[in-house]
Amino acid sequence: MTALLFTTPWCCSRDSGPGFLRHFFAGLFFYKDAETGDLYYNTPDDSPDTRIKVQVPQKEKRKAQDKHRTPDERRSLISRLLAWRHDAHTRDPLAAITPPTFIIDDASITILAKQNITSYGQITTVLDQTLEWEDEWSKDIFNVIRQFDQDLLTLRETTTTQKKNQQKRQKFTQDSLSFEEATKENEERARLQAVRKFALRQSSSTDVQVLQTSTINNLP
Repeated sequence: MTALLFTTPWCCSRDSGPGFLRHFFAGLFFYKDAETGDLYYNTPDDSPDTRIKVQVPQKEKRKAQDKHRTPDERRSLISRLLAWRHDAHTRDPLAAITPPTFIIDDASITILAKQNITSYGQITTVLDQTLEWEDEWSKDIFNVIRQFDQDLLTLRETTTTQKKNQQKRQKFTQDSLSFEEATKENEERARLQAVRKFALRQSSSTDVQVLQTSTINNLP
């Protein structure tokens, strides 16, 4: 049966009339618009003009870790750049009135150690230096970094080769031990089989002698 008359402002909980949810729930709803997918604060049956759109905060992207060099490799490059700076400052005509950090400071060296530097112009850009500084120092710094990366590549290749050779030696040693163990097992198996055959022959020979003796004794 369907009610034709009712005394309440709304016929049921699914009434689409305005203000139904607001009447029973005084607070704001946090809901998603079915058409747009946007999130809002308000009640769904209130006017769209009064709802408050919720801006969902974006997840911060993690900074990509520097995979060009490991922490130990970066420290090694920093040491090499510090050594170069010391030598460069010693040869600098203005060494008496300028500190080594006038050439490049420690923070800038640390920044370069974390970068994959492919040109001396990139050094100038990364450190926000002038063209005058680039002409005087950037090329030398780039040569130090490039030589370090070449040495690092050679070291990695050597290390990889050594690891492969070590693995081959370990496999060869393991195979040799397995072969020796299998050889000993085969030798022991062959020895046991020979002992069994010898025991059987001895047993057969003894049985024949007993039979012959018994036959002779039974002769009239």
